[in-house]
Amino acid sequence: MRIGSLPAPRRIAACVATLCLFAAVACAAGDNIAPEGYTALFNGADLAGWKGLVADPPARAAMTAERLAEEQRKADERMRAHWRVEDGALVFDGKGDSLCTARDYADFDLYVDWKIEAKGDSGIYLRGSPQVQIWDNPVGSGGLYNNEKHPSGPLFVADRPVGQWNTFRIIMSGERVTVYLNGILVVDDTPMENYWERGKPIYPSGQIELQNHGSKLYFKNIYLRELPPAPARAAAAPIVKRGCRVAVAGDSITEQRLYSRFIEDYLLMCCADLDLMCMQFGWSGERAPGFQARFADDCLGFKPNVVTTCYGMNDGLYRPYEPGIGAAYEQAMRAIARAAAAAGVGMVVGSPGAVDLFTFRRPDLPPPVYNDNLARLRDIARTIARESGQPFANVHDHMMLAQLRAKPVLGEAYDVCGGDGFHPQPNGHLVMAYAFLKALGMDGAIGSITVDMQGGAAAQGGHTVLSAEKGAVEIRSVNYPFCFFGDEKSPAATRSILPFLPFNADLNRLTLVVRNLTGASARVTWGAASKVFPRARLEEGINLAAEFLDNPFCEAFRKVDALVAKKQEFETVMIKEAVTKFRWIRAALGDDAEGARAIATLVDKLFARQRALHEEVRAAIAPVTHRLVVGAP
Repeated sequence: MRIGSLPAPRRIAACVATLCLFAAVACAAGDNIAPEGYTALFNGADLAGWKGLVADPPARAAMTAERLAEEQRKADERMRAHWRVEDGALVFDGKGDSLCTARDYADFDLYVDWKIEAKGDSGIYLRGSPQVQIWDNPVGSGGLYNNEKHPSGPLFVADRPVGQWNTFRIIMSGERVTVYLNGILVVDDTPMENYWERGKPIYPSGQIELQNHGSKLYFKNIYLRELPPAPARAAAAPIVKRGCRVAVAGDSITEQRLYSRFIEDYLLMCCADLDLMCMQFGWSGERAPGFQARFADDCLGFKPNVVTTCYGMNDGLYRPYEPGIGAAYEQAMRAIARAAAAAGVGMVVGSPGAVDLFTFRRPDLPPPVYNDNLARLRDIARTIARESGQPFANVHDHMMLAQLRAKPVLGEAYDVCGGDGFHPQPNGHLVMAYAFLKALGMDGAIGSITVDMQGGAAAQGGHTVLSAEKGAVEIRSVNYPFCFFGDEKSPAATRSILPFLPFNADLNRLTLVVRNLTGASARVTWGAASKVFPRARLEEGINLAAEFLDNPFCEAFRKVDALVAKKQEFETVMIKEAVTKFRWIRAALGDDAEGARAIATLVDKLFARQRALHEEVRAAIAPVTHRLVVGAP
């Protein structure tokens, strides 16, 4: 099942569940009156600030100033014949050309309300380039329809029924685009490709266009906030490098030692060549100011190269959002970002998670109200990440998406954010780990194995062919695929969330390709399990990690995971019961050099013990020898 293609009842439930995520804009003073910090591009009365469409960007660039002015005059005449203002909305009669902003824009945060009729088709061009899709289509609106190399479809079908108003929020930063439709993430920080000149990146600036595709269209409440240029960062390169140290910080959700464990499992077993070391710094009840206060003493003692942060759940104070909540969170998170930069530590700025739409039950605080609070803190975290040139982990929206996908299938009582509504079980922690691993730059290529049915085999990415004969291959693997366990319907099991989270597709691809297969299908046996696949799929490549959840790596993976759990349990006690308390002892001793040396010695010994536990984990990650057989179905 394609994740985004859910039937209408699920789409409706999704929209209702997250309705107040856009409360700040929806509850502005009135239609076409911009909320604070934004400019209204449409005044609700006339076409001021808009112009007609002249050709495409390369063609316009090739025109002389005189020719362009003349073509613009003609385009404006056509525009006024087919676009009008009616009851505070821009209305297009279905003929003529697209409507364009008179100004060009580079980076921006844009809101647009839109409505279409049955079979309607339109879109929003960004910097003059197509497009954020709008249409009456089961695929859903919001996707970057003209992308070829990068994802083009929406993550979720969030459209309201035809004839009702929908709201886009579109964030464009550099070449990357994030799109929300009716408060639901449908495009996640995805590069937008240059449709007009495929070999070039998207233009640095350009007009915003309301696309004509021969349908009657309606637009209103078009609000834009220009964003300053983001600092340059090697966006294509992962923030983690070989031999680096990764610190995982957060509140009680981090102290559960589940998503932190999954991150460490992945970095050590799925990316063995990176030779990383991880340490978790979770602290129950902590808010961002708490980690700010202990960052230097606790976290820097580990000498990290990268720190991931996940704060906001407690910073929201379990009440509706107020400006003071955002100000306190922002002040502390900016201070952490500055301290990390001063120490030469890269930072993945994580958003808070989400609360469960069913199990978070507080009479005075419905789940959508607190999720609105957390979404505002998410926006602050995203802004800090952008301004500091660091990766952003969108934990909140991926947890929202996971529950909106899973609950219609497994029941609304299937919790993604925990039985209490905010402390997730393993299913929700896998979603959190997914968000952080994506932000860390993991590309998901665990390796590939190619079997030639006429003889021979080859492998890449930490895998070595030991023998191959007539479709039977023995392989020695250093990199493990990530393994999942438990009841496929239980939130206590990582397997249960897999149909609703693209973990395997995005992060866990161990690909088998079969060449020169003569039959229409073949049976693949891997370890004790076997499945039949059509020839076309085998020639294209199947993901063994996704197709065989019970596989030859599971036992080894479990053993390493248990040692990681033991190590992380020690880290919690080490930090909370010893290292942090040394601050009080140092203050109590004052200018006592001998006492300071004694404390330093104890800290060194504790970190030495942590390193020894890490080495125990590393020693357990032994190469796995396994057998693949491709034969008659």
